Amino acid sequence: MQQIQSPRAWAAAVLADGVACIVDVETTGFEGSIVEIAAIDAATGAVLLDTLVDCGPAAIEPGAHAVHGITAADLIGAPRWPEVFAQLATVTEGRVVLAYNAPFDHGRVLHDCHRAGLDPAHLAEPVRWQCVMARRCEALGLGPEGRLRLGGGHRALSDVRATRALVMLLAEGRPDTAGLAALAARSADEARPGEDREHAVRLDDRAVQ
Repeated sequence: MQQIQSPRAWAAAVLADGVACIVDVETTGFEGSIVEIAAIDAATGAVLLDTLVDCGPAAIEPGAHAVHGITAADLIGAPRWPEVFAQLATVTEGRVVLAYNAPFDHGRVLHDCHRAGLDPAHLAEPVRWQCVMARRCEALGLGPEGRLRLGGGHRALSDVRATRALVMLLAEGRPDTAGLAALAARSADEARPGEDREHAVRLDDRAVQ
């Protein structure tokens, strides 16, 4: 599947029945622990997993809270990572795992498995994870290393649904109007003075996590 070159052909392939699921995590910070995770079936959109996660003593950084709005109080009574990971491993077994910014989500899953002393099993395999943002950026002419915010609302379930909508858009060959608008806004940001431009870049980096 990774050998499929066209973003449109790739999207059509991962939307086939039983091929892929879409995962998103919200965290305590860029290098922190998972506080929320959701997974849906790529083909149908059916919810496979949607839960907050008790991250134990890890504190939610102010910048992360500003993005997703989750507080420590929200996590009271939520399952801990070992329980959640068991569910995640089950729903992803035998599937490609799609994520909007796959290196970030993959990294946080591995981080929390290591922290809890868990074997990440098939989710340790980088080839298992595929990045929707990379394919979107390819389609927009930015190349696979491009970065572009999702605009899904920064809660795990809303983000996986927004990611699936993008994959469907690619598969159907429809114009990515939101992506084109974001590129236009980025061009305007690049025309700003240096300090304002650096601030805009930092905000954009936070938005793709």
